[in-house]
Amino acid sequence: MSSENTWTIKKLVDWSANYLKEKGFDDARLNAELLICHTLNYKNRIDLYLHYDKPLRESELNSFKALFKRRLNREPLQYIIGEAEFMGLKFKVDKRVLIPRPETEILVEAVIKTCKNYPNSLDILDIGVGSGNIAISLAKFIPAANVTGIDASRPAIEVAKTNVDANGVSDRIDLKQLNVFDDVSGLPKYDVIVSNPPYISRNEFLGIQEEIRLYEPHSATTDDSDGLTYHRRIADVARNIFKENGWLFLEIAYNQSAEVTKICSEFGYYKIETIKDYGDNDRVIKARWST
Repeated sequence: MSSENTWTIKKLVDWSANYLKEKGFDDARLNAELLICHTLNYKNRIDLYLHYDKPLRESELNSFKALFKRRLNREPLQYIIGEAEFMGLKFKVDKRVLIPRPETEILVEAVIKTCKNYPNSLDILDIGVGSGNIAISLAKFIPAANVTGIDASRPAIEVAKTNVDANGVSDRIDLKQLNVFDDVSGLPKYDVIVSNPPYISRNEFLGIQEEIRLYEPHSATTDDSDGLTYHRRIADVARNIFKENGWLFLEIAYNQSAEVTKICSEFGYYKIETIKDYGDNDRVIKARWST
């Protein structure tokens, strides 16, 4: 790609999309369009189509080249542009936090469905708050919800705080740096406990795509064990910080339903059910606790 040629937006979209496709990238055209939008400070992709014949200045082309090179190195698009969308909301993301994923919306939707008509104040704990996508979405869509988000990572808490403020829910979300494997007895009692824990096993982690393996926080993706370490811990400690009755919601990998169901059952949970995602994969375990 030479800066000596005249590059219009259309020409650059077509060329970069084709190049990414040839290199085996999924959603190549979407990647190209979003990178160009970010380069030009366009808010929406429709702006590209409204200015398709606009020639790029050399400085703009150089900026795009730098971003494009990062994507070719398999850096996730969301880290390059600095944001991700989740439940229709915008979240700032960088290498300090896991990138919110569409399948986690199934987890959030399951909580909302169970709790949206709750008549009184509802106390929710989000374990492993990360970017804040789960906690913030629950605060936005459940009017009665007051959410505590905990994470072992101080940098993750910093990102979550930025997103809490940006989404206007700072009055109903409390963030704490706390590792779920430490003493959590100082936490108050909750009606709902929700988590998208690290569930990629050590063996599976070696074979996942480079975007995750090389760039996303290691501790947020794998437990360096069988993928179930956090499910066991959360199911155990949750029993002591539930109110009289509580709901536990855990995101799982496509092949973990039987194991996590067994874990919950052995810890005394009941009404255990598996919720599938839109790809018909097992995605969420919902379980009831009663003292």
